[in-house]
Amino acid sequence: MSEDIKNADLEAFMFRIGQQRRYSKYTLRNYEHALKEWLWWVSQNEFLNGDYLKADKRAAKNYIVELASKYSRATLHNKISAIRSFYKFLIQTQTCEGDPFSLVKLPKMKKDLPVFLSEDQVPGLLQMPWILARDGKISDMHAVRDALCMELLYGAGLRISELCSLTWGEIDMSQNAARVTGKGNKTRFCPFGKNAGDLLRKWRDKFAADKSPDSAVLVPVGEHAVYPRLVQRNMKKYLMLAGLPSNITPHKLRHSFATHLVNGGIDLRSLQEMLGHSSLSTTQIYTHLSTKHLVEEHRKAHPRAKS
Repeated sequence: MSEDIKNADLEAFMFRIGQQRRYSKYTLRNYEHALKEWLWWVSQNEFLNGDYLKADKRAAKNYIVELASKYSRATLHNKISAIRSFYKFLIQTQTCEGDPFSLVKLPKMKKDLPVFLSEDQVPGLLQMPWILARDGKISDMHAVRDALCMELLYGAGLRISELCSLTWGEIDMSQNAARVTGKGNKTRFCPFGKNAGDLLRKWRDKFAADKSPDSAVLVPVGEHAVYPRLVQRNMKKYLMLAGLPSNITPHKLRHSFATHLVNGGIDLRSLQEMLGHSSLSTTQIYTHLSTKHLVEEHRKAHPRAKS
């Protein structure tokens, strides 16, 4: 098979998921890397002659065995998911007849419970930008920006890519809510609290470079737009200063958002909508966290729990 045909198939697939389905640039990067890795492996396989359209179940099994020796189960699942999506696209475009990975079983994922901050820990993190601004270590603009980022991650359950791409046209100030386009080009309604709403208004009135509907929210006058690595780096600094666990990430603020809502008695279907989960089973993991919390509270409070 020629390189031109292979590159054309790959480019067409990447265009589909990037422009039409609006996958994040980080997902696009990971998908492209996984596919190039697979296509290179096929090119080195003497039985396939470099033709990925002729790959069969046996080749798929051998490839999975090789990946399993180099990567974690989560990474393995992500890579094979990218390849399956590629073959699904090829089948839809009538380029090939089947997916060699469709009937191949992957190693079971270990279902670790999400890490999150407790309700008592969150205020300590959210106040850190204001403490640094008070002490003259960061500007008022940076304090508002960083506090707003964390308030929206925790208060609305946004993914970091959603936060960085949020536009003014997606925000309804009258309801303190945003309509966010997330994974798979799905739009969902994300309420946020009064604190986040007040910060948004302050940011808009004092620091936002452009307030037009199509403009990104987190672009300050005279500076570059906020990007994921900046949010991660700043949050790491605030965690350290607050004496909180360093393994908390922006995505774990989203876990904190979901866990605290479950502890507060939210309906799971509503939480599913807010998080943008396609399956309720994904949302149900937060009920396990709630159960764990109940067990811990029982052990602390019941007179017979420790005997």
